[in-house]
Amino acid sequence: MRLRLFGNLVLLAVSFGACTPSFDADLPEVKITQRGVKVPAAPASPSGGEVAVPVTFTLSSLDAAWAKRMNNAVQIHQLTIAPGGTLPSLDFIASAHVTVAPSSSTGNATTILDYDRAADAPAGSAIQVDMPAPIDITAAWTADSTVVELDVSGQLPTQDWTIDVTLELSGKINYTY
Repeated sequence: MRLRLFGNLVLLAVSFGACTPSFDADLPEVKITQRGVKVPAAPASPSGGEVAVPVTFTLSSLDAAWAKRMNNAVQIHQLTIAPGGTLPSLDFIASAHVTVAPSSSTGNATTILDYDRAADAPAGSAIQVDMPAPIDITAAWTADSTVVELDVSGQLPTQDWTIDVTLELSGKINYTY
């Protein structure tokens, strides 16, 4: 009897050892804001026309803390570019193009925004765009660092200025012990 009980205990222990506990969580709304993104001064345009300036910043696990732990079905739903510092508005921006990419491979960038303000459209204090359909950025988001690249154009300031960039995301965390 004692041997049979011991055998059952061994079988039970092996069974529990074979089980791998896991944890899944859906995160329906996560907002990540990178404040004070520095935009370099635009070169003066001799004709007074539009100029373009590229801006790049990186989101890492240190910057985005727990939100960078989303590792499945990470999608962007909204992007907001707001004036930073003492800048009252972004009415001078005529167009913006934004991509995200894993830091290890910026050649695999995913476009998340192509914004062109119509000539007759009123300028707002910020650029806020709801995605018509969520855009999957899982490959870029799950990298150690995510590179966000903005190309803005218009009659841009000839001195350095800052913007705040907010990404509204959803995603899942899958964790296996």
